[in-house]
Amino acid sequence: IAGPIYYVGFVTLLGILWAGYDPIRQTQSELGAVNAPHGLLMNVAGFMALGVVILAFAASYHLVVRPSPWRWVASGLMVVAGLGMVTVGFFPCDAGCVDVTRTSELHSIFSMPGAIGLPVAVMLSSLAFRSDGRFGPSWQVVSFLLGLATLASGPIIATDLLPDGLGLLQRAAMWTPALWMSVVGLRLNAV
Repeated sequence: IAGPIYYVGFVTLLGILWAGYDPIRQTQSELGAVNAPHGLLMNVAGFMALGVVILAFAASYHLVVRPSPWRWVASGLMVVAGLGMVTVGFFPCDAGCVDVTRTSELHSIFSMPGAIGLPVAVMLSSLAFRSDGRFGPSWQVVSFLLGLATLASGPIIATDLLPDGLGLLQRAAMWTPALWMSVVGLRLNAV
């Protein structure tokens, strides 16, 4: 429950600590770039930690949500997303996150499982929640729409269609499914 909230706060703090960093225009990956003042910290305590949180949530989700084929698929996608985020921490992007080196290219490649897998897992959770009486129709609809909106932002981010708002859009796309995990965790603990 606390892991995604920690991540949001941690990323926000690192952005504040970097003089001149603009969270509206600059991505979270830039906080871990080779030229970032706290790059190692972001890569380990940010990206890798978020990956571990996603993996822990996937395990809990799989154990606690009532059995269905969609639970299997959603938790499997969460595992892929979590492993991708852990791996991202090993490959910092180049300055400005413009892929010049192979390491930066690998950063971009390994960020895709989280950017795709987690939103799809959120969407498919709407189907898993159908067989779990703790999640009514509103949970199902909201989960589907949040996952869909997050997934739809991917092509906009990848093609840099909104360069003046890229950081904000990326945060919305990444933080939404992460915070969804916190809310679902709360619901599973409350019922």
